[in-house]
Amino acid sequence: MSEPGTTKQAAVRLRAGATEVVFLREHDRWRHIVTVAGCARLESVEGPENAAADPRWPASPVLTEVSLVGAAGRPAIVGLGLAGRSHFSVSVAAHPDRPDTLLFEVACRIQEPPGWLGSTYRAADGGSVQAAPQAVGTDLPRTVQWSYAVGPGGVVPLPTAAGPRRP
Repeated sequence: MSEPGTTKQAAVRLRAGATEVVFLREHDRWRHIVTVAGCARLESVEGPENAAADPRWPASPVLTEVSLVGAAGRPAIVGLGLAGRSHFSVSVAAHPDRPDTLLFEVACRIQEPPGWLGSTYRAADGGSVQAAPQAVGTDLPRTVQWSYAVGPGGVVPLPTAAGPRRP
């Protein structure tokens, strides 16, 4: 049975060889779990990482819309959402050069300096793993980007081509 005000939506899945991401709708947003060879490895941390954290800067990008699409003839997942005055977008696709690996590319349009900006995962061993932008910059408003690969080697931060940019 669904919580009042929510609707049950089907999971959105994408596989790159032995690595799979599954997006699941929970309350007002989508969370995701990454598995490698069928073993749970990483689960996105949604909302503030702790009760004292600023809800405008959640532990991971807030995604309120998630869809499976075709991009350049290959399947991909795209997601959109917002927290406070910040807007998030994410794309997930099979990494073009690394077998069994998913490529996550994230962007956030910020209007004010962030308290935290990045993606946070809870690992199967109870620890946490984060991927964050290389630089946020001080000129506002601006779009901040970060990307990372997830596969048998865990979470690997990747350089972004453009880095932070202004309008």
